[in-house]
Amino acid sequence: MNHTSTWADSFSDAAQAAITDREVLLDGRADLNQFGIGRFLISPGRVSGLVTARNTGSELHTAITLPILTTDQTAALRTSTAQCAHHEADEPALPDPTHTGGVTLLPDPSELRFTCTCTAAVPCRHAAALTHALIDRLRTHPDDLATLRGLRQQSHPAQDVPAAAGSTNTDTRPKSQLSAHHAWASYRECPELLPIPDYSPVLPVAPGPPGWSPPPSPAPSAEHLYALANDAATQAASFFRSGTPLECAWDDDAVRLAARIPNTSIPDIADRLGLDVADLRNRITAVPPSSRLLKPTATSTRN
Repeated sequence: MNHTSTWADSFSDAAQAAITDREVLLDGRADLNQFGIGRFLISPGRVSGLVTARNTGSELHTAITLPILTTDQTAALRTSTAQCAHHEADEPALPDPTHTGGVTLLPDPSELRFTCTCTAAVPCRHAAALTHALIDRLRTHPDDLATLRGLRQQSHPAQDVPAAAGSTNTDTRPKSQLSAHHAWASYRECPELLPIPDYSPVLPVAPGPPGWSPPPSPAPSAEHLYALANDAATQAASFFRSGTPLECAWDDDAVRLAARIPNTSIPDIADRLGLDVADLRNRITAVPPSSRLLKPTATSTRN
């Protein structure tokens, strides 16, 4: 007499008392149905397996541990079983639930310990998946509870628990029981989420204008730059006032600037213009003094 439902239901009650978060239990059932459990193994005081992470597909090592029965508890249990009217010679080590000699065969919820290689707080959804796999196993093989509690040594090698046959809906939780707050908290805290893909278009960067090359040596001084700017302003003002043409002969323009810009090299300018030095000096002298550059005063700067 295996009393399948009694042992499995009782262990399920203990597990639900240990895993108090109903959402974690529902997540674990969904993971078990979709991925199954790899290397599922029941041994004295321990059940372990490989649980597939939903978002990354990696295998997580998950285990549930609990204390095995002491020597005195085992002796009392065997004595009670031998005297039970339901006992048969070929009965396995798991006794009738009503004849345990006062020994509590099922673990207390506080004795269940959960471990997982994921970074979430335990008991996590992966530990819940392993718990569901154990409960399902006890429904078909209740004698494995005897192995788990240390009444007998391991009798089955590690095996794979397949995913649910024909399962297309990977989320088995009732939609009305999943709150938006819990869904967002699970999404935010789950370390296995893949990064959100970025579909932003990649725009080519237009090349900027080439930088100005440095002026040839010797570079113009601040005084020379002021003179050039002042000359340009004078020519523009004259054009707007009287319509004076801006075009002029290259040498006339150079002579005017030579008269306006201080500390110019007369021989160098004459050589560039192809003029005699004395002729260039005469032409500079002929420029009206009123049009020559004067250093600005505070009043002229404000005007």
